[in-house]
Amino acid sequence: MNKTTRTAAARVAGGLLAALLTTTSLWAEDLKQFRFMFPVDSVNQYHPFYIADELGYFAEEGLDVEFQDAGGSSAAIQQVLAGNADAALPAPSAFLNAVAQGHDLKWVFSYQYANIFTLAATAESGIKTIADLKGKKIGVSDLSGGEVPLVRAVLAGAGLNAGVDVDIVSVGDGSALTVDALQSGQVDAYSSNLFDLAAIKASGIDMVTILPKEAQDFPANGVVVTAEALSSNADTLAAFLRAAAKGVAYAAAHDDKALEIAKKVRPEEFEVEKLAAENWAAAGILKTPPAALADKPIGTHYVDGFQAYHDFLRKGTEEEGALAADVDLSKALDSSLLEAANSFDRKAIAGQ
Repeated sequence: MNKTTRTAAARVAGGLLAALLTTTSLWAEDLKQFRFMFPVDSVNQYHPFYIADELGYFAEEGLDVEFQDAGGSSAAIQQVLAGNADAALPAPSAFLNAVAQGHDLKWVFSYQYANIFTLAATAESGIKTIADLKGKKIGVSDLSGGEVPLVRAVLAGAGLNAGVDVDIVSVGDGSALTVDALQSGQVDAYSSNLFDLAAIKASGIDMVTILPKEAQDFPANGVVVTAEALSSNADTLAAFLRAAAKGVAYAAAHDDKALEIAKKVRPEEFEVEKLAAENWAAAGILKTPPAALADKPIGTHYVDGFQAYHDFLRKGTEEEGALAADVDLSKALDSSLLEAANSFDRKAIAGQ
């Protein structure tokens, strides 16, 4: 190929590349911007949403989704209320508190069904029930941590008083300090979120969950929007939820492939294999619906668990995290988008 031919070929190639880039740019501009707030920055915990993005499910729905870390569930809700986010994925406690305070919010899609907080004892302690904790010490991540009201409540339910029958001690969030406190016998049990417990298990300590079953079924994070957005932007929200539901379906059908995609998105979260495996298992527990919802559409609300959690949050004082007022769950939990969110071929996703 002579110089003239090479120059002509280069011009053709350059023209094709420019045309491709222009087409891609125009296609990207056609996508509708959608901002989604997570309470924390974790690909592991929220992997179906990242999978939906990686596999192009959001783009197929005409959406260009931006994920952001709000720095907590309450902060995520504030961003939605302020109009800085189209939707968020907060914990139910923050959602219920916001609604109890008069904010018109709707919980439109349930993602995690199990209580993110737990209470477990070391296997060697012999503790198998809450009643066995009398005269013992429970470690928590922090004395102001979200698990503390839960610990106080389950102790009271067993006729035990925190600070009298059982001591509550701050021992960190699954760190070396926590591990040392359990190994040395400084505490006999530990309460925090499932991911802190996963770190302890990864260190080699055998833990036995003793949290009562009804408390284990308290719901965790779900998609929340304003009532106004649900009314005025239902089609876009349905499209977002449909893509997210596809991500949930794909992860359920292809656990190993889902893990590989998550590793690709955020490899640093998965560098320590044993810890990553425990965290992945914890994420699996959280997103698994209860048996009562086994054949229900993806995102269906577990109303019984929500009601039990609501009633739990109404106990105690506001300073302890109790709800300021009752919340009408028949209005706060909205299922109007679930049919549209599930209007796709799950078998095709499973066979992808």
